[in-house]
Amino acid sequence: MYLFGPFTLLGPGGEDLTPKSRKSRAILAMLAVAPRGSRSRVWLRDKLWSDRGEDQASASLRQALLDIRKSLGARGAQLLTADKNTVSLDLGMVSVDALELAQRERRGEEPVTTEHFLEGIDVRDPEFEEWLTLERQSWFARLEEAGFEADLAPKAVLSEARREASPAVPRTAPPPSMPLRPPTGAPPSDSEPGWRVALMPPVILGGDPAAAVLHADVQRALRRALIETGDLRLVEMAPVGFGDVGPPLFSRLPEQVHLSIQVRVLADPTSLRLGIVLQNPADNTLVWADEMAAPRREAAEATFAMPLIVRATEEAMMHFLRRHGTEAAEADGRIAAAVASMFRLARGDLDRSEEILRRHVDTTPTAQGYAWLAFLNTFRVGQRFNPADAPLIEETQHLAHRALGLEPNNALVSALVGHIHSYLFGEFDHAAALFERSLRVNPAQTLAWDLYAMLHAYAGQPKRALAMARWARHLGAFSPHRYYFETTRAITGNFSGDHRTALDAGQAALAERPDFNSLLRVLVSSNAHLDRPDEARLFLDRLLQVEPNFSIASLRESGYPGLDTEGGRHFLDGLVKAGVRRH
Repeated sequence: MYLFGPFTLLGPGGEDLTPKSRKSRAILAMLAVAPRGSRSRVWLRDKLWSDRGEDQASASLRQALLDIRKSLGARGAQLLTADKNTVSLDLGMVSVDALELAQRERRGEEPVTTEHFLEGIDVRDPEFEEWLTLERQSWFARLEEAGFEADLAPKAVLSEARREASPAVPRTAPPPSMPLRPPTGAPPSDSEPGWRVALMPPVILGGDPAAAVLHADVQRALRRALIETGDLRLVEMAPVGFGDVGPPLFSRLPEQVHLSIQVRVLADPTSLRLGIVLQNPADNTLVWADEMAAPRREAAEATFAMPLIVRATEEAMMHFLRRHGTEAAEADGRIAAAVASMFRLARGDLDRSEEILRRHVDTTPTAQGYAWLAFLNTFRVGQRFNPADAPLIEETQHLAHRALGLEPNNALVSALVGHIHSYLFGEFDHAAALFERSLRVNPAQTLAWDLYAMLHAYAGQPKRALAMARWARHLGAFSPHRYYFETTRAITGNFSGDHRTALDAGQAALAERPDFNSLLRVLVSSNAHLDRPDEARLFLDRLLQVEPNFSIASLRESGYPGLDTEGGRHFLDGLVKAGVRRH
């Protein structure tokens, strides 16, 4: 069975056994990568016939299974089995290219493929499309990690961690006789901008190879998230040897390092527990720590750890911002200071953010600096701060092009530039490709999920948009910018007709940003749709204080995307029902 490239199923003699039905192919593919090759009938129905009633979906599933057995011929009864609850594929009877690739990866060998996962499969069910998106991101992330991160995660150390972990001492360091491995690259000099963070060797307890694998995956994802901020300079610390008990000893931290981060994994018979710890190296005081646990089958992939990775990165940034205050932090963390000011959204705060970013790109031109400058301009256009937007939009396009040219594989940069092409230019196909690239590189990039959700709303897929917005809000639950993710959840809730979600999210965000016009518009529309005229009028009055000349025509003239989709028209109908002027 070939899952990379077009789905293909060949018999022992090379004969083509591929089912003709697209959904039959999808069933085989989903079973091939499922735990133990099994899925419940309910799960399959929900992924492939989410828009049909239970009886109709059940009948369609039965028909698809018959189609599969027909294509398999005599061997079908053995290869595919089904009872009243479960459908199973006998993975002992079929060789699956994706599973072979995963086995190579587990052995520490470099997986090589140039094909796309399930290329060209077109089922046209939003639930299946969401599953396919996440599955592609998972496989592409594995291939990406096998390539450009080789210098950051030396293969010899990774292979030892995966193959030789033992109950006595996890194989995470060289033996005592080996010399100290120097940190990756030379220690950053004090004259270079950026906050110095030491990424420490792990603590792995429980003597389980699965714990070492989980650590390796999480450490790579955490490293990537820290680097993408643009302000953090990593110093990778190598272990110097083993003790009979307890974690290995570490080499002494360079004096200019002001924060250390360590991943800790504990394995027990039923679950894996993951923790991330931030400490001040000067006195070993705890800056922040948290942990989460998952059953072994869920912890096999690092996906469950994404919220913890996101929060650890946010806490590291906030630690430096809090240490001396935002203005004093600008010397080493100009991007963090600019972003903190930008997301306060007031005109003066946007001006301050722009000043910091322009100074940054003048002295240290980076992709993040150009991308954030371009992103800032979308706030100015969206809040209608500039009477003439044409020159601003032209400059934004130039900044986005510069950013992508400098770092085309930076997940944050791809997400910010994707939003430019989506929100300002309506180039949804190009923007979607950038978001897909972002999430392949870093599936824990919260802003990519959030902005990709908005693209789906603009493009007329509000239900999928809302699902993505909920995931972004889950990842960014402790972010200092969580109101922004709640705003997306409110907008996508309104566009999809889920007005109670829109109100819940809108009220939560409004508590932090009471004058954010994007929120006020949604609260006007959703209250009107729920036949709450008094509340709708209250929010409309507040909106008119922020935008005195607001009307349906002015919203269209501003280029607000997605208004001609079904969800956009639903949004406008609520505004009109609440009393918003048409002209």
